[in-house]
Amino acid sequence: MDISGMGTIYHIIHILTRPGFKSLFKFEVFGTENVPSTGGALLASNHASFADPVFLGASVNRNLHYMARASLFKPERIDRFLRSLNAFPVHRGAADRRAIRQALELLDSGNLLLMFAEGTRTYDGTLGKAQAGVGLIAHKTTAAILPVFLGGTLEVLPRKAKMLKLAKVTVSFGKPLDMAPYRASKGSREIYDSIGEELMAGIAELKDRSVH
Repeated sequence: MDISGMGTIYHIIHILTRPGFKSLFKFEVFGTENVPSTGGALLASNHASFADPVFLGASVNRNLHYMARASLFKPERIDRFLRSLNAFPVHRGAADRRAIRQALELLDSGNLLLMFAEGTRTYDGTLGKAQAGVGLIAHKTTAAILPVFLGGTLEVLPRKAKMLKLAKVTVSFGKPLDMAPYRASKGSREIYDSIGEELMAGIAELKDRSVH
């Protein structure tokens, strides 16, 4: 396992969670061969639960960074804890230039970055529309862009739940998108939306496979 660059808390949680998840949640990971072993990659996933980042972090053998909504980074002790887990804040509802810049710096420095393509958690497991931000970042970076489907976490920790429930959880990584046609064009809202649509189509395909 490559743990280079991991913070101490991240490292401890990373090495402890996967064995426990396999036992408690029958945790399975598919398509890990699609995740680059080196270099930057954006993992664009669906979002169903606050538990999603932990399961996704346990599904890869590399250090994983991720965006989380800014309101979660309060009070200060929570801010420090989330940052120790490689999270950084993003303000939803407007173009957060600082978060976009940090995301691009992480990707262009060869890191793995997790983004929830829809920007918010689903209520019922239905896939929504990708936010323009994920398409913008995918267009502006040279990193690989992968769709990811996370299944079962809606049952493990649904909205307003205060305790975890036991349910099977799976993570499926799709093949990287061919970004060349998009990156050959100047960035625009139309281009960003097209990237988002292709990502959501890839996530939907992975979801469909997971139930068959």
